[in-house]
Amino acid sequence: MTGQRAQHELIGCNDCGSGVSFSALACRHCGSREPAGPYVESSKERRLHRIEEKNDQTLIGMMVLCPGIGFFYGVVMVGAFAAFGYGLLGAIIGAPAGFIINVSRRLLG
Repeated sequence: MTGQRAQHELIGCNDCGSGVSFSALACRHCGSREPAGPYVESSKERRLHRIEEKNDQTLIGMMVLCPGIGFFYGVVMVGAFAAFGYGLLGAIIGAPAGFIINVSRRLLG
């Protein structure tokens, strides 16, 4: 019975095709570090990675756009010296706005 059990635990190495244990870190025959083959993401994991990538882009965009608008407003309305204060205010508004967008995307998507 243990012979059948050992055969069920063996899989074909992705590189050389020899039998190797599913839990092995490397193939005994060829030394491959991925004897079971490369990791393949599920469709759910790919979707979550796309959402996370969009979240990163949104947060970076908000952290550039809001201070830029604040800086521009400060230069036009008050002067160059006050523009940094308005830019800081834009950053203070931009971070939570990007976070809210990201959270709502995660909940709805």
